Amino acid sequence: MNIELLTPIITRGVRTLDDVRPLEHENLKITHCLLESGPASIESKFDEALAVPDTLRKAIEAERNGAGAVVIDCMGDPGLHACREAVSIPVLGAGQTAMHLASMLGHRFSFITVLDRIRPMVEDLVSAYGLREKYASFQAVDIPVLELTHDLDVLNDALAEKAMVSIEQDGADIVVLGCTGFLGCAEAMRASLLTRGYDVPVIDPIPATVLVAEALIKAGISHSKHAYPCPEKKPIAGYDLSP
Repeated sequence: MNIELLTPIITRGVRTLDDVRPLEHENLKITHCLLESGPASIESKFDEALAVPDTLRKAIEAERNGAGAVVIDCMGDPGLHACREAVSIPVLGAGQTAMHLASMLGHRFSFITVLDRIRPMVEDLVSAYGLREKYASFQAVDIPVLELTHDLDVLNDALAEKAMVSIEQDGADIVVLGCTGFLGCAEAMRASLLTRGYDVPVIDPIPATVLVAEALIKAGISHSKHAYPCPEKKPIAGYDLSP
């Protein structure tokens, strides 16, 4: 099996294969791509719109190159539905997958992410995915995506503090890490919560989504082409949708 991890930005080093190497095994290989054109990070609807065209192109290329599934490495799920129309293999968004897993594992989840400015984007997704009743709150650590690795201790402290607020004040009983740039922070957050008496799961979206993608490949299940029909055949400049 091969899963393509598609990071829908142009910034090198934000994601590397070393980040997901522990998820690989004898029967699973993970490949990775960045965009060739698009934003440096996704922190607005503007950024998201810029990311969609090349995200779509990369998903099409991944299917042609033999990938069994595509995982979009961004909690905003840019281009998710368009990619599902363009390809037949499973395409999973980290945001949709993590939030649905949270809805299965608890009564109400809190979404903890980078900046308060993306609150409208997140709340639009929560509504679109039918999870409004499961949604406890939105919290932000006020650290831009491109600065997440500057001081991991500061980041982990900020995440733990926001998790406590979401549990004690907002009524959350499960936490979703709301940026794939937080990869690897879940363990420290969960340990911090346990020391304060809260046995609350913390969902790290990339490992969770890759493992769901693997399960879908094994089960031979993909998205419904009744829900995501193939695009009509018509002239399209810059895209080749032939098999």
